[in-house]
Amino acid sequence: MVEMVRVLVGEGAEVDAEDVEGRTALTVALAFGQEAAARALLEVGAGVNAGTGWRPLHAAAERGTVEMVRELAGKGAEVDAEDGEGRTALTVALAFGQEAAARALLEAGLGVNAGTGQRPLHAAAKKGMEEMVRELVEKSTEVDAEDGEGRTALTVALAFGQEAAARALLEAGAGVNAGTGQRPLHAAAKKGSVEMVRELAGMGAEVDAEDGEGRTALTVALAFGQEAAARALLEAGLGVNAGTGQRPLHAAAKKGMEEMVRELVEKSTEVDAEDGEGRTALTVALAFGQEAAARALLEAGAGVNTGRRPLHVAAEKGMVEMVRELAGKGAEVDAEDAEGRTALTVALAFGQEAAARALLEAGAGVNAGTGQRPLHAAAERGLVEMIGDFRQKVELWAEAHGHCFSTEILQLVQE
Repeated sequence: MVEMVRVLVGEGAEVDAEDVEGRTALTVALAFGQEAAARALLEVGAGVNAGTGWRPLHAAAERGTVEMVRELAGKGAEVDAEDGEGRTALTVALAFGQEAAARALLEAGLGVNAGTGQRPLHAAAKKGMEEMVRELVEKSTEVDAEDGEGRTALTVALAFGQEAAARALLEAGAGVNAGTGQRPLHAAAKKGSVEMVRELAGMGAEVDAEDGEGRTALTVALAFGQEAAARALLEAGLGVNAGTGQRPLHAAAKKGMEEMVRELVEKSTEVDAEDGEGRTALTVALAFGQEAAARALLEAGAGVNTGRRPLHVAAEKGMVEMVRELAGKGAEVDAEDAEGRTALTVALAFGQEAAARALLEAGAGVNAGTGQRPLHAAAERGLVEMIGDFRQKVELWAEAHGHCFSTEILQLVQE
């Protein structure tokens, strides 16, 4: 509708008026690939730098309209102007995979290190544009510059599985330990890029360095189920007890990686080390229903009474066989949690009748606990059969201790 554009301007339409997103008509035309309309607007004086929102040059860069990029630059468009995210038109072109438009912008003199938001090099690395990465580096871009998350372009390339771009960055001298955010080795471990893990370790990456959560690359690999990458890290000498955050053994236990659990334990990991919540790897395995991993830990000598109690967790999850095994291995059946509840109370509070009966068979006390009592938990859940069993056991207990059956408990049972 090129003629209508001319007619409207001829009738007095403000050529650089903005829409609610701060875009001029020129930007809109470019955003929708309407080059004829865009040229008509330029002919009637549309500003190439007008608009408080998306700029015309950014719109042309996103769309990949190379000729329009050149025309706008030739008419004085500010090539290093930023959008609302702090990106230059070059970064935008790269972020949308528009290599030809990106080259046109470079020819126009756009700075390869410009922009307070995402850097051009990071955008090219993320998209895996190997040749563009090489070109940007040749133009003296800061190869180890960080993005808003403290990541270098190398880390970004690895985080998105762009190995060719990552290697191009390494060839250009990218630091294997650079970045105040996620490290390159952590990114490769998370993605499961085994060869890159080996290459980075061989180039001097600090294998025991921690991320913002206190995790080593080994823990990250295990947390994301990347066994091959984890083994590559172990081969590189990564410590199985390293990290101030989640431990490797806890991560493997949580994912149910039975073989990795056995390997880590064989490498002298502290089997009963606790995480930030006071849980051992055994407790973590049980909390996530990983019975095979839990048994591997028990075979390795994991303590049944350490940390947040494993028996309470198995009771909560209704893991009847594990309850029996833990009790058989010496778990204190009447031990209390932080709320003063025994494992029996916990089982009942979560409606796990079978687990509750297994605990009773193991000798769990029906009156034990300084917090919520087993009978109260059964009453709250409406476990009628369990209440009947408790009344009989409580009456026997009361008789043995010379007491009458509590009227308060009787009323609770009747209710």
